[in-house]
Amino acid sequence: MAIGRLAIVLTVSAWAVYVAFTIEQQFIEGKADSARLVIEAIVYLLLITGLATSAMAYLITRIGFFYRSRAHTRASRAVLDAFFDQPAAPVTVLVPSYQEDERVIRTTLLSAALQEYPALHVVLLVDDPQNPTTNRARALLEDARALPGSIMAQLEVPAGRFRAARDAFERAVAGGTGRAATADDVRELAGHYRFAVEWLHELGARHETIDHTDVFFVDHVVGALAADLGTVGEALASAADEGAVLAGDRLLQLYRRLTATFGARVSSFERKRYRSLSHEPNKAMNLNSYIGLMGGSYREVQTPVGLALVRSTARAADLAVEEPEYVLTLDADSMLLPEYAARMVHLLSQSAHSRVAVAQTPYSSFPGSATRLERISGASTDLQHIVHQGMTQYDATFWVGANAVLRKRALDDIVEVDYDGDFEIRRYIQDRTVIEDTESTIDLGVHGWALLNYPERLAYSATPPDFGSLCIQRQRWANGGLLILSKLREQVRARRARGERNRFGELFLRVNYMASIFWSSVCLVVMLFYPFNAELLNPLLLLVSVPYFLTMAGDLRATGYRRTDVLRIYGFNLILLPVNLSGSFASILQLITGEKSAFKRTPKVRDRTTAGAVFLLAPLALIAFSAYTVVVDIQSQHWGHLVFAGLNTALATYAMVAFVGLGNTAVDLWVHLRDWLYRPVEPRRQAAVQVVRPSRSPGAAQPRSVAVPSVPDWASVLHYGIPGGVAVPTAGGSGRDVVRVPAPRSAPPAEPDDSAVVAAFRDFIFFTVFQPIVDLATGEPVGYEALCRFADGRAPQERLDAATDRGLGVDLDGALLRASLAAAASLPEGAWVSVNVSPALWSSPRELASIVSRSACPVVLESGPLAGDRNPSSHELPIGVQVALENPLVGYDSFRWVEEHRPAFLKLGRETTAGIEQDAARRALLGALVPFAEERGCRVVASGVETAAERDALREAGVQLGQGFYLGLPAPARALELPARGAEPVEVAAGL
Repeated sequence: MAIGRLAIVLTVSAWAVYVAFTIEQQFIEGKADSARLVIEAIVYLLLITGLATSAMAYLITRIGFFYRSRAHTRASRAVLDAFFDQPAAPVTVLVPSYQEDERVIRTTLLSAALQEYPALHVVLLVDDPQNPTTNRARALLEDARALPGSIMAQLEVPAGRFRAARDAFERAVAGGTGRAATADDVRELAGHYRFAVEWLHELGARHETIDHTDVFFVDHVVGALAADLGTVGEALASAADEGAVLAGDRLLQLYRRLTATFGARVSSFERKRYRSLSHEPNKAMNLNSYIGLMGGSYREVQTPVGLALVRSTARAADLAVEEPEYVLTLDADSMLLPEYAARMVHLLSQSAHSRVAVAQTPYSSFPGSATRLERISGASTDLQHIVHQGMTQYDATFWVGANAVLRKRALDDIVEVDYDGDFEIRRYIQDRTVIEDTESTIDLGVHGWALLNYPERLAYSATPPDFGSLCIQRQRWANGGLLILSKLREQVRARRARGERNRFGELFLRVNYMASIFWSSVCLVVMLFYPFNAELLNPLLLLVSVPYFLTMAGDLRATGYRRTDVLRIYGFNLILLPVNLSGSFASILQLITGEKSAFKRTPKVRDRTTAGAVFLLAPLALIAFSAYTVVVDIQSQHWGHLVFAGLNTALATYAMVAFVGLGNTAVDLWVHLRDWLYRPVEPRRQAAVQVVRPSRSPGAAQPRSVAVPSVPDWASVLHYGIPGGVAVPTAGGSGRDVVRVPAPRSAPPAEPDDSAVVAAFRDFIFFTVFQPIVDLATGEPVGYEALCRFADGRAPQERLDAATDRGLGVDLDGALLRASLAAAASLPEGAWVSVNVSPALWSSPRELASIVSRSACPVVLESGPLAGDRNPSSHELPIGVQVALENPLVGYDSFRWVEEHRPAFLKLGRETTAGIEQDAARRALLGALVPFAEERGCRVVASGVETAAERDALREAGVQLGQGFYLGLPAPARALELPARGAEPVEVAAGL
């Protein structure tokens, strides 16, 4: 610590003296006697300051690391065992995985399942494509699906034995029977511990050892757990041999430790099976999809756009997701030591840490790397472990996404809700940038939550095995920090509003963490390529940088590396300059355009990821330029700059040869050249559309499929017209119903840009869902409102407006109405269907009548306020068709409309029902409207009912019918085939 303080003082002093000396020399003495020299001097001072700032941040966090290490006191095992005497808070471990090798996932899942924690559920979030196109992808998916069951079967052998032994001991000794524990009880428990050790040794012996990560799993996960349990077993055996007897409660704690260690549940989940969940290709949304389901019960429902998860009662559920108190996220290529979960939860359960949202130990690299690249990349990772631990000393902790225990209540505070069509998408972890954990850290800070790094190495993660995959990782690390930087102001303002102090040290380290990759890379590139005035070089610059490199060399030595690796890391960072700059510029581009960076996956060359051509050519250009600079410096006798240029040339050349490889460089460049010269074009395939005719009568023939040439989408049909119409699938019943969409009566001639318009609707699909209209007295549905939804998520009115602008509004509205009525044929017998009708279709009563006359069930036509003057109760409608008028807010107009138009239903909107239990005037007005309407043959329907209090207030006011999310959510007709509901309605379809 003393040396660290000295390094800080020396760095600051050397920088200050250099700045003062340069200002005096260049500006006071006047050596910068031209505009160019003045600008050069200013820029050079800024560059030196930027690099010195990053060096200072490292030196400061080192001091913080030492302070925390000195103050850390490790909770004893007895304390942890006593802590778990109480019911343990449920923890769900989420392991997101995308096309990972089965061996990699297995070790990760086992390291999570073998946590010494009593209430653990491990969930593998399989994100592989649902329809693999290659044999390898298919095999990876099948292996991932089978893995949880295989691991559960393995664990059940010791878990079943230990549960039975614990229950027997609890009944005999700890169950109040009066029998005291004996030495035989201690000896029996020692035997169980010996069995656990033998089982773990067999597990390690069966594990296939391919690389250093497998060795780590066998030695430090399985082996460490076996050694720990073995030590306990030997202690118990020694106590029994000496005749010592432990208290019954202590023996029960040790039994519980065994059952907790082997009793985890392991399962899997695939979000891409469900259309109702986000399919965004990133880890954050994979996690968000499952977290958003927590605490709910769901049924699987087939919809026209795919399988959806629909909220239901627990009794009818196909999937029930528990609500944990903590969520542990773990990357599929990471491993946890056995005490990780127990120590993190014990930490978060203490009152002093009640506002800590994230507890973690920043991951370290697996020791024993076989390649130079992995070794040096691992050295950088282990240095970052020191940095992150030190940042906690200054309340500047960042969530490091490879592993962390998250308080679920904190995640609920920062959740953002979006919609994909009618599907609710809950976003807990931000995915605006690829460093999603960093942005979520700031969100937690805005809401008053803190983060904490546990000062031990309890988690390890793999480093990229080749330069191509390393480029992907480092480019992601560099992409996003600049975007998130502006959010730091929100945290500062939020803290001020809460009366909390903003510490300079925290702000300094957070800004450095998010932006230093950018400014350090820019500073270094400018210094490398621009020929600055030689007089700006000064021996004082060595004193600015030497403390940084010397302390880093010492840290490398302390973490198991060589001191000279500091030079290798410098060369390593030189060849990564284009990677870092690429990620930073992507952040700037996103800041300007507002569009997220594209999610990219690179091709493989014999199990090695190809590096981008720029990431290979730029380091080669850097080496060539540095070598040229060496020659120029020798000729110009710039000996000071010669040392800098020569060092860069030597270290960058070493890094390219050692970490990338000349052969790999040549192969990757050839692959890029070949792909640029030769791009094969796949022949276009003519799609076939399945046309199915409905058959509902028991004796009718089964529907048959007829393959026809690719049928245009509905936009093409509406614009160009198809003689005789074209079949369009609807969402009714079994999904086999069709309606006929006639060609427009007068299609306008095609314009030059019509192909672009049609292409915009090439994959356009609409489908129908139904929301129940419920008798408020019984909770039983008496009718259903048909709601058309578009698969692209856009609002129906937006589509109708667009069609109207092109003269196709009536045609589209007619197609929607036909689809709704065809789908309504599958509704429960006796129910009526309510359908919305646009003003344009109301203006064509004959066409409207021809459509509704073919309905198989009673129809109610809903008319908005604008149709009031068009007299929608026209005698031109078929007999039996009723009309409902929509009136958002109960008032005088409600009475006038009922009197003038005599509709069958008056539908009040959310403006009326929202908070009506607290508005006596609105209840009184509604109480007068209901009998007035009933005298004129009109029934009042209250829509937008979202709470039980609203339902009760409406019922007291005399309203008989209600509709809303509380009474039943929209769902396809098939999903409505649920058991009869009582007075308390059941939620039917969350997100539909």
